[in-house]
Amino acid sequence: MSDSNKDLEDVAKTTNEDFYELLGVGFDCVESEIKRAYRKTSIKYHPDKNKDDQNAADRFILIGIARDILLDAKLKGEYDRARMRRKEKALQDELLDGKRRKMKEDLERRERAGVSMKRKRAEDLSEAERRELEIQRLAEDGKRRRKEQQEKMERQRQEEEASFMEPSPEVETKPAPTAPGQTAEIDRTVKVRFVRDGDAATWDKEHFSQVFSKYGKIDSVVMGKEKKLKLPGEKHRKVVVMVFIVYTRLDHAHAAVMDAKADIPSLESVGWAGKEPDIKSPNLPAEPTPSAPSTPVATPNKTFRASFNPNLGKGFGSAPGTPSFSFSPKTPSLEEVTMMRLKQAEKRRLEEQIRQQEAAEEAAA
Repeated sequence: MSDSNKDLEDVAKTTNEDFYELLGVGFDCVESEIKRAYRKTSIKYHPDKNKDDQNAADRFILIGIARDILLDAKLKGEYDRARMRRKEKALQDELLDGKRRKMKEDLERRERAGVSMKRKRAEDLSEAERRELEIQRLAEDGKRRRKEQQEKMERQRQEEEASFMEPSPEVETKPAPTAPGQTAEIDRTVKVRFVRDGDAATWDKEHFSQVFSKYGKIDSVVMGKEKKLKLPGEKHRKVVVMVFIVYTRLDHAHAAVMDAKADIPSLESVGWAGKEPDIKSPNLPAEPTPSAPSTPVATPNKTFRASFNPNLGKGFGSAPGTPSFSFSPKTPSLEEVTMMRLKQAEKRRLEEQIRQQEAAEEAAA
């Protein structure tokens, strides 16, 4: 491509001039029409005939460029495509400007109407103006109500997270004083949580008294308030209930905490109502071996003393073979601690037995 054609191609792609309008021809003109229009227009804008017009020479040159581009099929195609793009963009800008102008005019009109209506007295307003004011008031009121509802729901969610389950009023009764040698009631309380669904839909105090009595003597059972909560992995809210089971002995409560979840899989959780009791004591005998019986049974003091070293009571101000201990109100008794240790030892023994059986089965395979 020659330099002149390259220059004409650049002009065809970038010019803002309308060559069809300049020559006075239509978009679908043929070659003979372009040539005839060029001769007529070039005479009209010839510099010799327009000596007083300083732009005549530039116009005359532009007419020649228009003729050369429109007579060349390739250059004419490039020019037509660029010209169409310019027209589309101009139309889009015009439409956009029209929309912006209309939006601005509507906004200004509404503002003027609002100000004028506020200044008018109520009796001077027309029916349409009163209706428009009422619509605005209802819209603002609805927005305010939605915001208040969202804030209320957020407060409820935070309260549920802060206080998962409030016990019923009977739980808040003043606890009875603890006698020496007996653990505090809160230390003997087991907290059970379950979802009221399926078989658990009818569970009540009697049910829990019967089921949990297998671990020891129960002092009382208290049902907490029911609450609908969103549980992990669930799509809908479930009714969740908390139950507080107070045992007469700490070791019985300990057995319930250790075994109830495995014995009753439908329970969601079983744990201590307070902190886990400390079963370590420097004055207690060494932890028994795993061969101890698996079911803790309350024994009289005479049998209980016979199962330990006869010299255990020496140094405590009592006769040999008769241990004498002074427990604070919140200190578990020696018998309770021993039973809990036996339970833990038996559990470890069973776990070790299961591991050995699994290892033997894997080796045999």
